[in-house]
Amino acid sequence: MIIEIPINKSKAAKQLILFSLLLLLFVIMVVQPQLFVKGTKYGFVKITGFIGTFLFTIITAILAQKVFNKKPGLIIDNNGFVDNSLGVMFAKVLWKDVTEIKHVQASGENFIVISIKEPEKYIAEERHSLKRKMLELNYTTLKTPINIAAGKLKVDFNELLNMMKRKYEEFGKEIAN
Repeated sequence: MIIEIPINKSKAAKQLILFSLLLLLFVIMVVQPQLFVKGTKYGFVKITGFIGTFLFTIITAILAQKVFNKKPGLIIDNNGFVDNSLGVMFAKVLWKDVTEIKHVQASGENFIVISIKEPEKYIAEERHSLKRKMLELNYTTLKTPINIAAGKLKVDFNELLNMMKRKYEEFGKEIAN
C-alpha cells in the first residue's frame, strides 16, 4: 500500500511571496544603495544586498519548486519512505535501516526525526552536492541526516507521526528480524 501526502501548497505559496519580496529588497540594495544610507558610503549596503540576493535567490527557487512541483511531499510504502517535504527529494529510506522515530520541535516547527543505521552511507550515496550538504548539516545538528518537516505537509502532525511509527513497527522490525 502506497500513501502519498501532498505538500501544503498554500503555506509554501505564502512563503514564496514573502521571500520574493525580501529578494526584491536585496536587489534594490544592490541597484539603489543610496535609498538605504545618507552620504556616499554604500559599500556595506551593497555587500549586504549581494549576499542577501544570493541567499534569497536560492531560497526562492526552492520554494518555487515546492509550489509548482506536482510530486507528493512524502511517499510511504511497505519498504520505506521518500521525503520531499523540504522540496528536495532524497533517496528512499528503508524501514529496515530505521532505528528510531521521534518528535522534535524547533523554532515552533514540528519535525519527525528518523534515526537510521549507517547514516554516513545515506549521506555518501547522495550525488547532488547541495543535498549532501543538507544531509551533513542535519547529521551534525540532529545526529541523523533524515528529518521530515511535518509543517510543510498537508497532514495533521500527530496523525503523520503515528502513521510513521506504525509502518516502522509493522515493516521495519519485521524485516530486521
